[in-house]
Amino acid sequence: MKFFDLFKSKKSYSNTAKKKCDVKAKMIQYESKMTARSITKDSALIQSAIDRMIKEDPFKNYYTGKTDADFGPMSKRVYKYDAVTTVNVNLVSPDDHSCLLYVEGISLGEIPDSEKEKIDQYKENCLLTAYAYVTGGPYKEYSEAEQSVVELEDPYGLDIYIQFT
Repeated sequence: MKFFDLFKSKKSYSNTAKKKCDVKAKMIQYESKMTARSITKDSALIQSAIDRMIKEDPFKNYYTGKTDADFGPMSKRVYKYDAVTTVNVNLVSPDDHSCLLYVEGISLGEIPDSEKEKIDQYKENCLLTAYAYVTGGPYKEYSEAEQSVVELEDPYGLDIYIQFT
């Protein structure tokens, strides 16, 4: 065995160990998607969380950076805030019977019982990753009838993703 072969064997051993750790760390135990409307019907509460997300968005990349000139007959609808997201999503269990969902520090309410039962299985032993995306709001699309870009609006919403690894 040559001197340099010794280093090669150590390098391959450490890479193998690292790969095993990476695979183990990436195994998803549970994941779920829910909407803010499944937690609360209070649209003002949802709107306040969305307003805070928009205010704190560091990128301000509205309409995914598209201008009116980028729209044409084959282009799709683009929402103004579709790139606005937050990882400031927390699950808080004040007691054994409820689990509250907070987005940007605002309590949206209790998550549904069916989700709570599943989450309870993983919250003690797994790492929580949660984030929320803004859905709806102002959007632009090309109108065939008007032969130009129009700006319209859909009701706002939040999609919330919860994952345990």
